[in-house]
Amino acid sequence: MTINRFGRALRAACLCLPAAGLSGAAGAAGAAGAYPDRPVRIVVPFAAGGPADILGRLVAAGLADRLHGTFVVENKAGGGGNIGTAQVARADADGYTLVIGYIGPFGINPSLYKKQSFDPVKDFAPVSLLATSPLVLVTRPGLGAGSVAELVKLARSRSMALTYGSGGVGSANHLAGELFKTATGVDLVHVPYQGIAPATTDLLGGQVDLMFNGISSVLQYVKAGKLPALAVTTAARVDSLPDVPTMEEAGVKPFDVSAWFGLLAPRGTPPAVLASLEAAVRDTMNSPEASARLAATGMQRRLMPQAEFGRFIESEVKLWSGVVRASGASAD
Repeated sequence: MTINRFGRALRAACLCLPAAGLSGAAGAAGAAGAYPDRPVRIVVPFAAGGPADILGRLVAAGLADRLHGTFVVENKAGGGGNIGTAQVARADADGYTLVIGYIGPFGINPSLYKKQSFDPVKDFAPVSLLATSPLVLVTRPGLGAGSVAELVKLARSRSMALTYGSGGVGSANHLAGELFKTATGVDLVHVPYQGIAPATTDLLGGQVDLMFNGISSVLQYVKAGKLPALAVTTAARVDSLPDVPTMEEAGVKPFDVSAWFGLLAPRGTPPAVLASLEAAVRDTMNSPEASARLAATGMQRRLMPQAEFGRFIESEVKLWSGVVRASGASAD
């Protein structure tokens, strides 16, 4: 890639910089009398390397470039995304602590956990929806199932249940597995990890049997023949894996699940700051650099303004409460 201003911003926002560098960037912004006048934290509530982390660093770079400040990504994994998300809910509402929102803590977890230390609707100010990530059912190398039907047959013939990994309790990967169990009647054992990246590593190594993984996390391995892909979880096939059938085409109906990601701030963040962030995010996500990054990882851009994103989160909480109740899934 040629060196351009996006690349320079990426290095400034996402690499560990000397204290003097941080002070200089903050001072320059402060001299202009505009937000931000000191470093901004973007909390990614999952381990490094997963789709939330990819988007967090993409957004950090774009905001640093467009708002002329320093945006630093911090990974705070654990609790299905709840730990890092809760930290942001308790942070000062001044625009200097943001979070990459995910379907887990902002849609699924309110029903999955009996007690949650934050309210995804009342405690946050939406900035913008960013992207969605279709899921794909992949198995470990050598499992011996070349289709969903063969996987179901294998699962029913074993004395010990197959295992499926996820990025944590309450993640879309987890609930997709629970939906699959309910729809097919097979017994699977859930193995939660603190993030998609370590779960994918163990899948490649054969420590777990299968996963409903984000396409962005496994696309390179599927194309290289290292992970068999049996079906995608969306209603229609996806462009990055055109030869892989949908779950419904494979006979599992109904089944339509996608992970989503957005940017949010603590409730009470000044409207002017939110407007500035939203405009910069929209410009970032519509850039050629972002388009190329999304295409390479299998994620699909989906932008929503503040108010619409807020209504979307409310609808997701309602939707997934019914799904969680029907599946019997619980994090407690």
